[in-house]
Amino acid sequence: ISATPRQLESLIRLSEGLAKMRFSSVVERSDVKEAVRLMKVATQAAATDPRTGRIDMDMISTGRSRANREMEEALNLSLKELLAERRGN
Repeated sequence: ISATPRQLESLIRLSEGLAKMRFSSVVERSDVKEAVRLMKVATQAAATDPRTGRIDMDMISTGRSRANREMEEALNLSLKELLAERRGN
């Protein structure tokens, strides 16, 4: 499983916050496991394409699902073809 530096920093902050909630200055394995679980749940909620119900990381990085992006690209191509056709006539 790959993670960006930003995601790793978030996991560290979450783990430290969970330890602080236990009034501990030491992060334990259970804190890290819970931080990873929270990140997975948050990622799944943010990256689920409402159309397909599948996880789509484009939802997080671009704010648009892959299906929407592909549909927009197809529409754009169709419009360009239609305009080119009309210019030719």
